[in-house]
Formats: sequence, structure tokens, C-alpha cells
Amino acid sequence: MKDKDITDWWQNYLETNKQEEELKKQIRNDLESNVEFFKQYLTHCYAVQPLSEKHRGIINKLEHHFDGKANKALLQRFEKNQFKLMEINLMYRDIYENIKLKSWFW
Repeated sequence: MKDKDITDWWQNYLETNKQEEELKKQIRNDLESNVEFFKQYLTHCYAVQPLSEKHRGIINKLEHHFDGKANKALLQRFEKNQFKLMEINLMYRDIYENIKLKSWFW
């Protein structure tokens, strides 16, 4: 009876390992196919660039053409958008580095 239990245990163990390896292989293949797609996508879609000089010009124009509350509201909105742009830039760099790392790993 013990021999049968041990044999069953080994069969279950080997089957589980086989299924685990197949799942890892499937996930790896899925990720590999997506890595190249996202590399190309990010390369072509990435349009975030440092715009500090252009931003200063826009802020100056806003200050000259608007006054009071409208000027303040537009400047605050512009600064929020500039902050969001910096966040997107950092997020892009993180994603790009992550994809580079994964493509090297696989």
C-alpha cells in the first residue's frame, strides 16, 4: 500500500511540475510577443519632451492676455498639466526600462 502511495505522489509531483513548466512557457511566449509590440508602440507614441522654454513663452502670453482670476486659473491649470506631463514622462521611462529589462531577460 505504501509503494502505491509513493508512486501516486511522484506521479502527481511530476505532473504538477510538467503543468507548471508548460504554463511558464506559455506566459513567456505571450510576453515575448507583446514585448516587441510595446517597444514599437512606445517608441512611436512617445511625444513627451522637455518643453520648459515653450512653457515659459506660453505662461508669458497667458499673463499678458488675461488678468485677475482668469489669469490665475489658467496658470494653475497650465502648471497642473505640466506636472502631469512630468509624471507621464517618468511613467514612460519606467515602462521602457521594464520592457528593456524583460526583453533582455527572456
